[in-house]
Amino acid sequence: MKEGELGKMYASGEVIFREGDQGEVMYVIQAGKVSIVKNTPTGDLILATLDSGDIFGEMALFDKMPRSATAKATGSARVLSIDRGKLFATISRDPTLVFKMLETMSKRIRLLNDELTKLKKTKSDLVNLCCDVDEVCSMILEEARKTVQADNGSVMLVDDDRELAIKSAFGKKSEQRMRMKAGQGIAGDVLRTGRAEMLNNVSMDERFVQGRVQLRSMLCVPLKCNDNILGVINMSNTSERLFGLDDLKALNSIALYASIAVQNAINLANLKNAAEEVLKHAVIVG
Repeated sequence: MKEGELGKMYASGEVIFREGDQGEVMYVIQAGKVSIVKNTPTGDLILATLDSGDIFGEMALFDKMPRSATAKATGSARVLSIDRGKLFATISRDPTLVFKMLETMSKRIRLLNDELTKLKKTKSDLVNLCCDVDEVCSMILEEARKTVQADNGSVMLVDDDRELAIKSAFGKKSEQRMRMKAGQGIAGDVLRTGRAEMLNNVSMDERFVQGRVQLRSMLCVPLKCNDNILGVINMSNTSERLFGLDDLKALNSIALYASIAVQNAINLANLKNAAEEVLKHAVIVG
């Protein structure tokens, strides 16, 4: 890879960043084309082919999430990398960059909305068209409650401190502020391993953390999207009611589509937050 006058020259097929990499910069294509590629079980899937003047990887400047896809040069391409400091310095000199970023974010928000709409049509009301994460979690829990009979339930998501925090719950109120780290308790262990658990005598499991409510049985399944575990769904009983394999299968099925809804809600919220931050800076510059 050779240094160019402004950006860097990439040979055809050369990787600019890989899916799963930690992102710290955004990119602007100065010349040539770049393909955004997603790895799938059936092979690489080209999500988009970007052209000169297009922006990509900008979310790395506003969140801490790993890259969601791989970027490769299609033919030789000159690409400029911009970190957070350089971005605002560039905006100060050329405010039109703000509008280019907002245009890019707006297009992606519309695409996410389209994806959510299609998913909603095929998977009932579980995946609803909204960007509020708490609302999505409430919908997920309501669907789980209708499917699996239980005394208590909760949806817990991983927060910025890498701890599980309850986003929605029903049942005994005293447990609703509980937080767990990866590996702590049943939910924390499901977060760590990514494997669902069914326990019909929680007191016999050494991982179980006893709270104020005396639980007897528990289901816990991971919310997993693209190998990234976003959180867990918990269902539990204080009564003598036991869970069965059908309950575990049903909750796993819900979690499969619920994880997509949660990831899309998080992505959409991040995009809107990032757009608001850029817009605030544009107002200051203007």
